[in-house]
Amino acid sequence: MQKPILVGGLGLALFFAVLGRWQGNIFDLGEWLFWGAIAWGGLLLWQKKQPQHLQDNPQNPLKRKDVDQAIANAQQWVLALQQEVPDQDFTTFRQTLDNLHQEFQRERFTVAITGGRGTGKTTLLKQLQATASAHTLQETPPLFTDLASYDQAAQNQVFAADLVIFLVNGDLMASQWQTLNHWHQARQTILIAFNKQDQYQPEQRELILNQLRNHCQPAIAPQNILPITAAPQAIKVKKIQADGTATEHFERPDPVIASLQNQLQTLLSQPETQQQLLWSTIWRTARLTQHNAKQTLNQFRRERALPILEKYQWLAAGATFANPVAALDLLATAAVTGQMIMDLGGVYQQRLSLSQAQAIATTLGKQMIQLGLVELSTQAVGGVLKTNAITYLAGGAVQGVSAAYLTHIAGLSLIQYFQEQNPQTATDSLNFEKLSQILKQVFEQNQRSQFFGNFVKGALNRLSPQAIG
Repeated sequence: MQKPILVGGLGLALFFAVLGRWQGNIFDLGEWLFWGAIAWGGLLLWQKKQPQHLQDNPQNPLKRKDVDQAIANAQQWVLALQQEVPDQDFTTFRQTLDNLHQEFQRERFTVAITGGRGTGKTTLLKQLQATASAHTLQETPPLFTDLASYDQAAQNQVFAADLVIFLVNGDLMASQWQTLNHWHQARQTILIAFNKQDQYQPEQRELILNQLRNHCQPAIAPQNILPITAAPQAIKVKKIQADGTATEHFERPDPVIASLQNQLQTLLSQPETQQQLLWSTIWRTARLTQHNAKQTLNQFRRERALPILEKYQWLAAGATFANPVAALDLLATAAVTGQMIMDLGGVYQQRLSLSQAQAIATTLGKQMIQLGLVELSTQAVGGVLKTNAITYLAGGAVQGVSAAYLTHIAGLSLIQYFQEQNPQTATDSLNFEKLSQILKQVFEQNQRSQFFGNFVKGALNRLSPQAIG
C-alpha cells in the first residue's frame, strides 16, 4: 500500500534541506511556508455536526424512546465487538440486552438497602420484610470501607435495584454525597433514612433532618428524606407497686419506621412512578452493558493501535534526526503523523481521506505549538539528554527524540478521541476543541509520570548508533 503523506511530507523536508545548503535564507522561507501550511490546514478543515446524544439530565423523566435508544446504542457496541473480535464469545452481552425487552412487563420491584457500617441495614431489612412482601428487599455489603470488593459489590446491587434506601446516622460526609450524586446521575431513585433518632435530642434531630434535606436538593426531594428509628434503645421503666415498693425493668419501644414505610408504599404503588422505576433500571442496565462492551472493544483496538503508534514515532525520530532544523523537523513530524492518523482511523473504523488526514496533521501541529508542547518537550528532552554528552552534542538528537515523543502524544490523543466515537458511524470530521483538550491532558499525564524518562532513554538507544557513528 502506498503511503502518500509519508513520502510527500518527507520529500518536502528533504527538498527544503537541500535548498538550505544552497542558500542560507531559505530556512526563513521554509519556516514561513510551514507555519502557513498549518494555518491554512486549520482553515480548510471540515466541520462536523455534533451527534444528538441522549439528554442525561436525571431531573427530566425518561421517555420510552430514550430507553429504546439506550438499548439500541448498547447493541451497536456489542455488534461492533462481535464483528471485530469474532473468535471471542460475547453471549453475556447479547443475553443481557435481549432480556431487557421482557423487563418492561415486570411487576415485582427490587429495593436495595445500603449504607455504611453500623447504620442499621440488617435491622431495617427485617422490619420492612414484614410489610413489603410483594417486592424484593436486599441488603448490600457496607459502603465506605477499606475493601474495594465490598464497595463494588454494593454498587452493583444499587445499580441493579429499582429503588435504594440509603441509611445515615447523621449529616452527610463528602464521600457519602458524592456517592449519592453518582447514583442520582445514573437515574436511581433514592430514599434517605436518617436512622437512630433516639440518640439525639429533639432539636438536634430537626436540625440534622433539615440539613440533609437542604444539602440533597434538588437531587433528592425533601419528602424522600425521612427520620426513622429501626431499633430503638431500651429505656428504663420504673413501676410503683400497690404496696408502695418500686420495681425497674428495661423495655424496648416499637420501631419508628412508619414514614419510610408509607413513602415506600406510595412510590411502589403509583403507576407513573412504577413506570419510571422500571424504565430507569432498564436504561441503567443498557448503559452499563454499552460501557462494558465499549471498554472491551477499545481494549482489543488499543492492542492493534499501539504497534502502529510505535512504528510512526520511530519514523518521526529518524526523519527529524536526519534533518536537525526546527521548522523542517516539525514538517517531517507532521507528515508522519498524517499517515499515522489514517492507519489509526482504520483501526477505529474511522475511514479518513488523504485530505482529511493532512488537515488533521497540520492542525495537531498547530495545537501543539499553541499549547507550548513543542517547546516544553524539547526542553525536557534536552535536560535528560545532557546526561549523555556524546549523544547530546549530536545536534539532531534532541529534535529526533522530541519528534518521536510528540508523535507518541499525538497518537495517544487520537486513540483516546477515537475510542469515544460511535462504532457504527464513520466520521467525516473531528471535534478539534475536544481533541485539543485530550492532547493537553495526555501530555500533562505523561510528563508527570515515569514514562517520559523511560521513553527518552528508549529513543536515545535507538538513535545512539546514528549519533555516535
